[in-house]
Amino acid sequence: NQRWASTVAAASEPGAGADIPRPERRVLIAVDGSKGAQRAFDYWSSIPGSQSDSIILLHSVEAPNVLTGLLLSPTFDYEEYEKQGRQLKQRSQQLSQELMAQCEKRRLHCKFVSEAGTPGATIVEAARKYAANVVVVGCRGNNGIRRTILGSVSDYVLQHSCRPVVVVPEIN
Repeated sequence: NQRWASTVAAASEPGAGADIPRPERRVLIAVDGSKGAQRAFDYWSSIPGSQSDSIILLHSVEAPNVLTGLLLSPTFDYEEYEKQGRQLKQRSQQLSQELMAQCEKRRLHCKFVSEAGTPGATIVEAARKYAANVVVVGCRGNNGIRRTILGSVSDYVLQHSCRPVVVVPEIN
């Protein structure tokens, strides 16, 4: 009993528990080069403790669909399709370099991952695949009509993710 009482007393002292290891927090941040994605990255990287997080920067690449191209155009240009693919890969590499430089500057532990697919579904699947504790996405602030017609990646992630989701809004 006396040993337990001294442990409780020590735990209530300032700085107590500093030696208790904090569980690793895996954070998936969806990035695409947009202002909204940059806001999401900036927001999370400014949170106290983010320097000890394992951050996965996910770039979802929606590649042009060959079948759609063949159906829509009888004169499907495979060379153009290949060119678009190279441009998407080049843009992904450029985004990776820019964001990893920001991570290094902010002393964050980041990994850049590029995966093919529709953005919302890719983000939800990657959060599961990488066992993220939280998903961070930006939003463009589309009005209701535009969001209804085009859909919203942040809405999709909120509705389908089994992980907590932080949506970083546009600040006016």
